[in-house]
Amino acid sequence: MAYALLNRLTTKPGQRVRVVELLLESGRLFDDNPSCHLYLVSESADEPDIVWVVDLWTSEAEHAAALKAPELRPFVEATVPLLEGPPHQLEVHPAGGKGVPG
Repeated sequence: MAYALLNRLTTKPGQRVRVVELLLESGRLFDDNPSCHLYLVSESADEPDIVWVVDLWTSEAEHAAALKAPELRPFVEATVPLLEGPPHQLEVHPAGGKGVPG
């Protein structure tokens, strides 16, 4: 079954642009990973310090393994100080749709 997360990140005031840059750059590490079906970074339309990240993976184990990649560490270390706190994560169960693995 596919594994999906909705992540809400609250940046420190004025840091959203940099956080988005870091997330997009780090997300390139998943480009060649066939287990990653979607990594979408979005800026809130009405909250200036909110960033949304949607992850869709073949499994929770594949997602966890990708997060352990040593090349991801520098991005995490650069991003965390720019956030007000840890991301709020919601695990959801994709029911289907375009891009959802069968």
